[in-house]
Amino acid sequence: SETRRARNREHARRSRCRKKLIIESLQQSLVAYQEENKRLRQFVRDKLGDAEAAPRLEWCEARSKGEATDPMDACLTTGGDGARMINKYDYGLLEALKHARRSFVITDPTLPDNPIVFASGGFLSLTGYKLEQVLGRNCRFLQGPRTDARAVGKIRDAIKHGKDVQIVLLNYKIDSTTFWNHFFIAALRDDKGEVVNFLGVQIEVSERVAMGILQEADGRAKAPEKGAAVQAAAAAAAAKLPPKASGVKRERDAA
Repeated sequence: SETRRARNREHARRSRCRKKLIIESLQQSLVAYQEENKRLRQFVRDKLGDAEAAPRLEWCEARSKGEATDPMDACLTTGGDGARMINKYDYGLLEALKHARRSFVITDPTLPDNPIVFASGGFLSLTGYKLEQVLGRNCRFLQGPRTDARAVGKIRDAIKHGKDVQIVLLNYKIDSTTFWNHFFIAALRDDKGEVVNFLGVQIEVSERVAMGILQEADGRAKAPEKGAAVQAAAAAAAAKLPPKASGVKRERDAA
């Protein structure tokens, strides 16, 4: 009928309009990505110099044509002198984090100042930085006036000795707002057990949760100072105490 034909023509017209909008949107996105790509390529040249940047940029070009492997492999294998492929267990951890869209960065200790060579989208969303603002920099730009120097010292010690560590500290976003960071560092190793990269995972937590973790860590640090008899007596006394009230006084940041 004429009514049905008119309805079909209207549906077709709307479909063409939707397709046109989608195509225009994709074209705009393509232009934006091309401009971003130019900025990042220039960033790499500025940081590494033309000679050292050339093979990395050639790899990126090959990747864009489907002639190279996963982009995360590049940051784990094309670092400074002596960089090697990490073992399959650590790589499996990275894959899990990537697919879970967690906030994390990967640094290369074979390069000067252990710079960031990969930053996840979650990290950029959490901190507010753009990718070109973090690549090639040490993670210390997240620190600020109220960041605990003792916590920073523990992180530095863990990296120096190739150890895993977790810690809570106050960090700063790009707009200078603070957030409590439950920070995990893992040393990624090759099949010979040598450190190839460091993985840093950031989890934003509330002040209450941060204080609880810090108090628990402080308690564990002080426990060895007690003799075995004192610990046994304290445990026995605690077993006889009535349950504590549910209300817990919130400890404020002393900084």
